[in-house]
Amino acid sequence: MTPTEQLIPLLQRAASKFNSLGHTDIFGSDDYTDELGSLCQNAASKLITGALTDEEAARLYFIFAPTCEWDDSVGDVDLGNSIFVILDQLYRHTALKK
Repeated sequence: MTPTEQLIPLLQRAASKFNSLGHTDIFGSDDYTDELGSLCQNAASKLITGALTDEEAARLYFIFAPTCEWDDSVGDVDLGNSIFVILDQLYRHTALKK
């Protein structure tokens, strides 16, 4: 299984966890949990079709980077770390080029 194929179900699980919190403010972020849930679900769908943009990949990277929105809202360390390891492998250069 490729890293992208591994990432898709992880992002779907993350979307469910974000959405289970409802429309909740995230400390230090302009986003709400349900918005990030939608973003993760949309990203998973785009990964299936190969349509994820560099901007979307960079956004995901910084949501799941240690001490970012994921940790400040959901806090499932194992899931967050599993996602970030793959995002770092696939999109580190893309996310950090700005």
